[in-house]
Amino acid sequence: MKRVILSLIIAMSAFQPIAAAQNWGNSFSSGQARDARQNGDIVPLRDIIRRLQRQYGGRYLDADLVSRSGGGSEYRIDWITEDGRKVRFVVDAQTGRVTRSSAG
Repeated sequence: MKRVILSLIIAMSAFQPIAAAQNWGNSFSSGQARDARQNGDIVPLRDIIRRLQRQYGGRYLDADLVSRSGGGSEYRIDWITEDGRKVRFVVDAQTGRVTRSSAG
């Protein structure tokens, strides 16, 4: 029994840096995101996607809602432009304003 517990602890500690690198530790669950949206704490993702489509064209690929280290939250949105380039937008979740974008 002690070996099983020790093996689990070792496996979990090995997995933790991977989770941190993937930003899993600060990602919102779907329930947390829904609650934040319903409370008016964040702009709905669909509104931000519509704004990005009007402004930049292209289409949405994927998005994550994450907590910022300094407080607040942001969407990290992967986007494909009409000419096939991949772009990541970082959007302030409270205001809906694009704070960064980078080609990827």
